[in-house]
Amino acid sequence: MLLHRSLRRALPLALAAATLLTPALPAGTASAAAGTAWYLDCSAAADGSGSQASPWNSLASANAHLFQPGDQLLLKRGATCTGTLQPQSSGTAGAPITLAGYGTGTARPVVAGDPASSQNAAVRLYNVEQWEIRDLEITFRDTAAAKRERNGLLVEIADLPSGVGTHYLVDDVYVHDINGDATKWSNGIQFRVSGTATPTNFDDVTVQNSQIAHVDREGLTNRSTWMCRPSYGTGDGCGTTNNWRASTRLVFRGNTVQDTGGDGIVVRAADHALVEHNTAFDLAMRPMGSNAGIWTINSDSTTIQYNEVHHVRRLSDNNDGMAFDSDYGNNGALFQYNYSHDNQGGFMLFCGACGAGSSSTGTVVRNNLSRADQSRWLFAVGEKNARMYNNTVYLPAGSTTPIVQQGSGTSTTALSGNLFYNLGSGGYTGFGTSAYKPGDFSWDANAFWGAHPANEPTDARKVTADPQLANPGGADPADYRLGAVSPARGAGAVVPANGGRDYFGAPVPQACRPDIGFQQASAFDDATCSAPDPVRNGGFEAGTLAPWTYYGGVQLDTANAHSGTAAVRVGPAQAAAEQIISVQPGTSYRLTGWGRVSAAGTELSLGAKEYDTAGSSNRAAFTTTAWSQGSAVFTTGPTATTARIYCYARSGSGYGWCDDVTVTKV
Repeated sequence: MLLHRSLRRALPLALAAATLLTPALPAGTASAAAGTAWYLDCSAAADGSGSQASPWNSLASANAHLFQPGDQLLLKRGATCTGTLQPQSSGTAGAPITLAGYGTGTARPVVAGDPASSQNAAVRLYNVEQWEIRDLEITFRDTAAAKRERNGLLVEIADLPSGVGTHYLVDDVYVHDINGDATKWSNGIQFRVSGTATPTNFDDVTVQNSQIAHVDREGLTNRSTWMCRPSYGTGDGCGTTNNWRASTRLVFRGNTVQDTGGDGIVVRAADHALVEHNTAFDLAMRPMGSNAGIWTINSDSTTIQYNEVHHVRRLSDNNDGMAFDSDYGNNGALFQYNYSHDNQGGFMLFCGACGAGSSSTGTVVRNNLSRADQSRWLFAVGEKNARMYNNTVYLPAGSTTPIVQQGSGTSTTALSGNLFYNLGSGGYTGFGTSAYKPGDFSWDANAFWGAHPANEPTDARKVTADPQLANPGGADPADYRLGAVSPARGAGAVVPANGGRDYFGAPVPQACRPDIGFQQASAFDDATCSAPDPVRNGGFEAGTLAPWTYYGGVQLDTANAHSGTAAVRVGPAQAAAEQIISVQPGTSYRLTGWGRVSAAGTELSLGAKEYDTAGSSNRAAFTTTAWSQGSAVFTTGPTATTARIYCYARSGSGYGWCDDVTVTKV
């Protein structure tokens, strides 16, 4: 695992080095810019004035002080303060308040929650902002049989007049032995938005280089009372309320989470959150409901990358236990460059339909390695438009793990360029009373080696020869590199906007066919592979809809083609087949194709969208039952590299057909 760990640790180490370049304020000094250093030594015999020579000796003294921007609250290394540290006041931009340690030696200052108190956290920041916390040890032990909400570090904002709490940095903090209850209010570290009067969110939150161990229930999370929107359905009692307000610039980086009763890392109600370079293992160790390793829910554009998750348990009281989860209410979640292994519940969960009335769309899972995960590789319980490509999957001999296990709901998913090295017996199954629905999945240019179950997917370009991995079964990601003459080289599917690199950081082609799996081993020259028409399978002659994705009633129709042997049928409204194509910025294109409808009153659209930042679209409309040709011209934005083309049953109760779809430069 050395190569993967070097990728995971490179960024946190660089940040740590940068931190060392800015030493803490020397003891006993103060300036208008830097503020004043205040000292707390809970081992001191008497309470002092807060100077280094006469430190405070109780949390009560520190909690009573009104700190100023740029101040530091420094706790004595090796000393333990019992109770709840809840300092007052906020810093300002460029002059945050710092909470850290002082003194010699390597021991951290300790804040230990008092189990006899009514407090719900050992360290609590409430309705303050512009704080930086470093180098603390936080614990909240309670041996009582009856548990209640407990947190190590709780940062909470509620009904802020400004609506935004900004700039919180948690760096190199050790949180352990938080004996909370089984609710998701108990955490090692949590950023919480509460209140119901003023819409409020966090902005600029970073938790990095920290360790969270032996906590109940969750490790590192955020949450909000401002989380209701239609895609979230009735989750958390939302009903028809629509008050979703996302936290922004949320980063969880370079942390280790181990031995939790429930989840490892969770992102909730966030926009463009980043979870990277974390290690999470020995999770869901105690019966506390359904839990997963690292997951996101009710959020937009969450990126989860360069993480290692292993040994998540799937206990008898739940159906989860997987490494990663795109849960309900998500839009555009991205899981890439992760290493998952030995998780009892599997690799990936799509749970868009897990909540009543909920949905998720646009999840992308690419360039990940899954080794010896159990129960199923993908547990599909609802997704409107997912893509899973260039992942490598290893299942050892004796494994019964299905590649796909499907629960309730529709899980529209396009799978291409994935490498399945399956030495076990698992295939494609339903879960409980739900059946596996092969029509929810499209397959293109995947590799299947080892077991070939009877319902192995139809894939016109699949590879079934030995991919010749370096050392299949090994524990290092490098063991799953392709051999020099592997048939998986150059046999994958071109995917627009593919991230630009493989698991190991090597570039991947944009026009040439890539290698199958999480590694790009082959050399390539995109200039020699560029095609004038970026539409793939525009005539629907590949025997499959891939790489088109779809929602609603969509199928390949071999009885009603305009030319060749097949066309795509969509409908009744609303239903669509869509494809992301590669384009050049600032360029005009003409989309052309043939269309017809089954009955008067039905309208079919063939169009393009998402080709500029203004959200423009253009389309040709078809309303007659005879085939006719239509076209639409669109001009890409100055930074656009992709566009989305679609065949859409827009209105009416009939069907529509599209065929011979092309895109050319004007």
